[in-house]
Amino acid sequence: MKRLMRYNHVMHNSKRIIPYILLSWWLWAISANLQAVEVDGLYEAELPVTSQGRAERSGIFRSALTEVLIKVSGNGQIALSPGIPEILNRSSQFLQQYRYRSAQLAADPLTGLASNQQYLWVRFDQVSLDKTLRSIAVPIWGRSRPVTLAWLVVEQGNQRQLLGSGDDSTVTDVVIEQSKRRGIPLDLPLYDLEDQQRVRVTDILGGFQESILRASERYAADAVLVGHLRDIGNGRWEGRWTLHLDGRESNWSQQGDFGAVLGFGIDGAASSLASNFVRAPSSNPGELKVLVTDVFNLEDYARSDQFLAGLDGVIRIQPGQIDKDKILFKLKVRGDQQSLLQSVRLSNQSVLALTEQKTVPVIPQSTPGDATSISAPDITFRLLK
Repeated sequence: MKRLMRYNHVMHNSKRIIPYILLSWWLWAISANLQAVEVDGLYEAELPVTSQGRAERSGIFRSALTEVLIKVSGNGQIALSPGIPEILNRSSQFLQQYRYRSAQLAADPLTGLASNQQYLWVRFDQVSLDKTLRSIAVPIWGRSRPVTLAWLVVEQGNQRQLLGSGDDSTVTDVVIEQSKRRGIPLDLPLYDLEDQQRVRVTDILGGFQESILRASERYAADAVLVGHLRDIGNGRWEGRWTLHLDGRESNWSQQGDFGAVLGFGIDGAASSLASNFVRAPSSNPGELKVLVTDVFNLEDYARSDQFLAGLDGVIRIQPGQIDKDKILFKLKVRGDQQSLLQSVRLSNQSVLALTEQKTVPVIPQSTPGDATSISAPDITFRLLK
């Protein structure tokens, strides 16, 4: 079925009254306590099948790899990118594990009979796939991803429903499943008494974003998605969406069947998030000097070392000079300074806090016959206790 689709993406930048570099540090400061989480299953996919035959299995491997590439890159149209069709044609080469499972579907409302559906679960090798993607300069979105809070209203006839996390409905299930497909952590509000006092359905219908954003503060989400799905008759729906992220908002809309409209809303949010958080890989990995202060013992050193080594984009870490309570690490990284800051920001571990950046050179611990010094660090963190 052809879908009538309209996708308008409008970015409204908030007024800048301070230089860009100062703004980037300010955004870091207000985002320090955001609830980014690590997403599991990025290299896995499960799709329905009709048999366990080799011919169908081969096709499912290709489809499953497409789903994985969408999650890993954050790009919903990744299959159209240069070099990707060749990778999809070799999907079985990246295969790590697969298995079948059977699940009972809900009973047919007319016959009362229930049927079984078979699924094929597939996992691909992360190391091999990442290496291949980097070889063709495809950006890779790490496991640490921002959490999105979604306020969604479904309007049909005279009935309007604002979805809450406690709702037992097919719509809620579809929203969660679609967000998992795109690899983005998405939560619905409790919509308890406190939420009901702050946000009304008419706020979303009327576009009163301020009250929605104030009510969202209790959830400490990284982004806020506001959606209005309206039945326009003849089996067609209209969806209007707004994503709030770092003081900016993106807007888009679509018309089509209900599933398409709902899925397009989640896809739009995922694409907007990816455009903000995914950076193209550097063909030549660079180096960053990272200074960590308040390091008083071996345990402090180990915490700093393990945290930095585990960040997305860090290829190798080498401890450098030590001076009293400070240690300088040399990191080989994919990406730039902002990419590393973003990885620390999105980590769900409270280990390092960004400190005021200074240009004072770091003097290493002196050794006999060594009178050299090193330049100032690129980034300075304070170790949290």
